[in-house]
Amino acid sequence: MLIFTSERIITLDKIAEEVCSFENLYKAMKKCRKGVMWKDSVARYCNNGLSSILKLQCSLISGSYKIDNYQHFLIHEPKERHIVSTKFKDRVFQRSLCDNYVYSAITRSFIYDNGACQVGKGADFSRDRLTCHMQRYYRKYGTSGYVLRCDMRHFFDSTPHQTAKNAMKKNIKNKYALHHVLNIIDSFNEGDNPEVGLGLGSQVTQLVELSVLNELDHIIKEKLKIKYYVRYMDDLILICHNKDYLKYCLRVIRRHVQELGLSLNKRKTQIFKLNQGINFLGFKFRLTNTGKVIKTLGKRNIKNRKRKLRKYRQLVKEGRMPKIKADKCYESWRAHAKKGNSYKLLKRMDQYYLNLWKE
Repeated sequence: MLIFTSERIITLDKIAEEVCSFENLYKAMKKCRKGVMWKDSVARYCNNGLSSILKLQCSLISGSYKIDNYQHFLIHEPKERHIVSTKFKDRVFQRSLCDNYVYSAITRSFIYDNGACQVGKGADFSRDRLTCHMQRYYRKYGTSGYVLRCDMRHFFDSTPHQTAKNAMKKNIKNKYALHHVLNIIDSFNEGDNPEVGLGLGSQVTQLVELSVLNELDHIIKEKLKIKYYVRYMDDLILICHNKDYLKYCLRVIRRHVQELGLSLNKRKTQIFKLNQGINFLGFKFRLTNTGKVIKTLGKRNIKNRKRKLRKYRQLVKEGRMPKIKADKCYESWRAHAKKGNSYKLLKRMDQYYLNLWKE
């Protein structure tokens, strides 16, 4: 396809045509606006959607497209994280880029138990996979065994750009897509070391980070022969009956992670007995003597929720929050808690919530 501009003639290959087509960019805009139309910047962009997408398309096919500056902020739940927010225009392009090529190119080499940021997967999928692995382990070895849990130290913030680029070059063969993905990686160039760190908040960088540890997944499954293994982003769980072998696995993992320019979180990386339970994605998984896996919320989660409920009650009393919003926040937490074995907990929390409004 030939694109004529006032400056030059640009030839787009088939992938570039798909990514830059008006129809696909418009579809990407409709996906990106879900849940964020309350933002003024998003509403302005979408209310002039046809002209906004046409302008974006023209900049892409003429080669004048540039990534806008990022916005930075902190979130504190479930833990403090530094978020780099991508401007809506760039989110639309990245969505089209991922949906029409990058996602399929990157994820085709992933193992099944890599559960984050993929269609049909997610936190619930990874929790179910850990439950499945624990049940299969029980049928062969019973309740005696060991767990190796690994966690990367500041995963997004400490990933070297060259490591990310190398991972992308292995999977993305289309020159147009690779060019833009590498530009997105290079756009995170703030701070003391501009060659290190990717933003948490970009669809592309989430796939990049999944791919950075993809080779490690294959080492664990194919070379170390760990059958009971699951990963969610940078949280790795390995189950084995042999503690000494897990120590060897840890040495292999640490060596590979260091080669990538990353490091393991010393506090969270540990080997412990299976009967102590596994903390994973907000729940504690316990294997009983009958082979049943019990999932319960952590005490810190419950304590923090009670504190928030008291805060909501105070905001409602002061007229700064409608009661219906407080109810919805509680129902949202309740739906999350129901994913575990929380029948008695929910009864206690329901009574606690009712008593708050009686005081």
